[in-house]
Amino acid sequence: MKKLLICCFTVLNSGILHAQDCAVYPADCPETEWIAQSQSRQNRLDNGILPQEIDMQDKMRALITVMMKKASQALHWDMIELKEYTNDGGLQSGGTPYPLRSPRGIDITFQFIVNQDSLLAWKNYQAGYDKAHSNDISQDYNNITATTESPLYKRYKDSADHYMKLYITYAEQHKDEGTALYTKDKHPAYYQKKQTEFLDKMTALTDQTHENAGIESKEIEHDRIARRFRSSTVVQVEFHVNAFAGSVIDEALGPIEATSKPLQINNVKLARLYTIGNDETTLSLYKWTHAILLLLGNFHTTPDEDYKYNYEAGFKVDEHTPKKIKSDKVQNTSIGIVGNKRFIEKMLEFIDVEKLNGTMVKF
Repeated sequence: MKKLLICCFTVLNSGILHAQDCAVYPADCPETEWIAQSQSRQNRLDNGILPQEIDMQDKMRALITVMMKKASQALHWDMIELKEYTNDGGLQSGGTPYPLRSPRGIDITFQFIVNQDSLLAWKNYQAGYDKAHSNDISQDYNNITATTESPLYKRYKDSADHYMKLYITYAEQHKDEGTALYTKDKHPAYYQKKQTEFLDKMTALTDQTHENAGIESKEIEHDRIARRFRSSTVVQVEFHVNAFAGSVIDEALGPIEATSKPLQINNVKLARLYTIGNDETTLSLYKWTHAILLLLGNFHTTPDEDYKYNYEAGFKVDEHTPKKIKSDKVQNTSIGIVGNKRFIEKMLEFIDVEKLNGTMVKF
């Protein structure tokens, strides 16, 4: 029955995902409503962000956006803003006085379509896959339903129910025996064992039916193909201004850290290139083939146990201690670029490290 529930959820979840389709789908769709909320001055004021903090956020957004537009024009890549967060992440509550507030953050992600032909090919492939996958899910559901209505499955179910009733009846008739009923009396354990045997047989029937459909292997192959399309179609650049820690790799993929290589870039605290494997586990966790992480500011250059590079604040982040760097100032920027290695290296040339460093104050 477990597989049947998973099957139903997959159908429902598929419908939810397709409701979010946009012009660049199957590339990521922009979070339009959230971006509007994040950019709204009034919304930020209502969330306890100070006017001078808002001014800093807007200034950094403008600087970064101009930088990305220059890259788009020079590389002839279509650009959209994908995500933006300004309302989350404050270390202190909204009512904390200005001298006691830590630097406020702003996170922005841009997506570039590097090849429209590749995007069209990806769309066509995805449309065909979605249709076939939907048919597979429906057929799998029908097959499992047929299995659960088969005489053999019903015999197993009747037997499981039979031993469950024997167990309940026996336990009720001998309840005066107390704990001895479950420690010395062999009848309850026997009835439970037999019930479990038949439940396992029921599960084995539905599992085998589901396995025969081959849906998981098709999904794995789809992930592999989609990753190749994404690599030839999309580059994403993510900026974290006043980040608590720097990381471009999901912490679940920690072992990648050991094989990533440092890059030598002037005036950058840390630059690291990641090459992500193509095995089944990695495909399910990470959709990119390469990533570059740039850290500007006083970050640690050795990652913590979660493979994140923490920022050395140099002060307490409580609500009682005056801060050397005030909340409307920039103290660091973390930048992640993901996509095909050749494409992200092209994008790297347009990250104006000098300008970004110029926005920062030091303690």
